[in-house]
Amino acid sequence: MVTHDLKTALRGSRILYLRDGGVVGDHRMPNYGEDDLRERRNNLTSFLEDMGW
Repeated sequence: MVTHDLKTALRGSRILYLRDGGVVGDHRMPNYGEDDLRERRNNLTSFLEDMGW
């Protein structure tokens, strides 16, 4: 799945960050529902900020 929607991306267990057609970041998270949603959002937001989003 490809999305720009943070709410949708939160359900993924692997997030690939693309720039100019190439993968520049790869982030793994526990399967959805296995951790706290607030912690999950903070984790993903931190990764995306590091990528320059």
